[in-house]
Amino acid sequence: MTITVWSDIRCPFCYIAKRKLENAISQFSHKDEVNVEWKSFELDPRLQTNTSISTIDYYVSKGASKQQMTDLFSNATKMAKEVGITFNLNDIVVANSFNAHKLVHIAKTINKQNEAKELLLKAYFTDGLNIDDIDVLLNIGALLGFKANDLASKLMDKEIANNVSKDQKLAREAGVSGVPFFVFNNKKVISGAQPEEVFLEMIKKAYNE
Repeated sequence: MTITVWSDIRCPFCYIAKRKLENAISQFSHKDEVNVEWKSFELDPRLQTNTSISTIDYYVSKGASKQQMTDLFSNATKMAKEVGITFNLNDIVVANSFNAHKLVHIAKTINKQNEAKELLLKAYFTDGLNIDDIDVLLNIGALLGFKANDLASKLMDKEIANNVSKDQKLAREAGVSGVPFFVFNNKKVISGAQPEEVFLEMIKKAYNE
């Protein structure tokens, strides 16, 4: 069975949901038959990468209050810790995620899409790296087994960029307005960082149908 997931590398709850989904799959008796396919979704396609401003200050500049963002970061950090993820949200680089999504698509060609997604999420939320920086993407690519020159060329490929755009167009057509968004075998749909038991129940239902 296939679980299709729309998510953004800049979305903290997408990272948390990824771990909860993986934990649920590990409990499923037919886990070897489950394939997770990652689809691109940008929370803010117009975001300009800016390494000179903190993430909280960025959101404040967009109209959020500092207290609101501090509370949100604190809540997300606590949720992440519960599933074994370390968030260093004050170190996050304000970065556009389009190029990072391209890397996930490139990794799909060698069946390492999930690994790429994990490395990018960790780079962004834990390590405070700029996911819009080509050198950062090349370093992650090296961990996946790509040669730097080959990957650099692929990252410039218009077809890869089109694949990212197609994912987002498909999301709009399907009415996806927020992420994470999960589709189980093209039948069952849920959204958000649901509890593991909810994911497991959906997996079982979709599989049995």
